[in-house]
Amino acid sequence: MDYDRRWARYNERSLALLRPLLAGDPGEVLDLACGTANLLPMVTRYAGVDASLEMLRAARRKHPAAPLAAADAAALPFADARFDTVVSASAFHIFPEPERALAEVRRVLRPGGRLLLLDWSRARSTMRALNLYLRLTGDRYRRMYTQTEAGALLQGAGFRVVGSSRRAIDWLWELMVFEAESP
Repeated sequence: MDYDRRWARYNERSLALLRPLLAGDPGEVLDLACGTANLLPMVTRYAGVDASLEMLRAARRKHPAAPLAAADAAALPFADARFDTVVSASAFHIFPEPERALAEVRRVLRPGGRLLLLDWSRARSTMRALNLYLRLTGDRYRRMYTQTEAGALLQGAGFRVVGSSRRAIDWLWELMVFEAESP
């Protein structure tokens, strides 16, 4: 799979936005919709899940010993209160049922645990055009959110948003990052 080569620059720039939030010890981390497990080198205690078997095969080739599992974001195969931190990087726009996915994240987070949500922001005109294009042509694509919409989904799921920002990483991509706490 040439995913990592094709998306290397995007992955490097987008994951750089998460680095400061993962500094220190983020505890036991779940990488939700982990793709090829590009987050793994940034944390010590890691588990990754993805619904795409192709992505998981690529992740296993890179990280043969990594704890990876096939799972839908709305039905996670973990016990309640298992993780200190859940990271969802550049995947929220593909979740068919974001409310159910957020409920599952809350379930697997320990009380006071953190959700770090990084995803595409629909604020810029380039991103609105991409949103329209992908809604017409993308087979797994669902929708891109504004910062306000994503924040409302987080709050509606019972999370307390403790920080959010929006940042352009090049001429096309603008991303939003949320840090939210589980009750």
